[in-house]
Amino acid sequence: MKKLALTLVGTLILLMVACSQQPAGTESTAPSEETQSAAPASTVETFTGEITDSSCAAMGSHEMMLKSEGAKDAKDCTLKCVKMGSKFVLYNGASKTTYQLDDQTKPEQFAGEQVKVTGTLDSSSKTIHVESITGA
Repeated sequence: MKKLALTLVGTLILLMVACSQQPAGTESTAPSEETQSAAPASTVETFTGEITDSSCAAMGSHEMMLKSEGAKDAKDCTLKCVKMGSKFVLYNGASKTTYQLDDQTKPEQFAGEQVKVTGTLDSSSKTIHVESITGA
């Protein structure tokens, strides 16, 4: 029983650390208004990967959470982690790249699935401004 309690406490600490990590310097590196108006308009792109949660994406898999939280699959894990405070993200396992998603409603139905996200990328914050999400 003590091992289970310690495992759960450790998992919660990892989740809190992963959730509290924001992209460094998002406030101080914002371009000035002059730079913003001079920058070319962003182009719409398509990104592929898995709709997952920020905690599991930071660890590169659902493995630890599947064991500690008793989630039955990637979808269940993602939804449980989001309920605990994580955000939906797009994770590309091949490139080990995580993209923040500005829309936190559309990804829910694709939790744990491989998808194509169409939108514009804010490269300074690695945030995709989501236009659409479809199954891959």
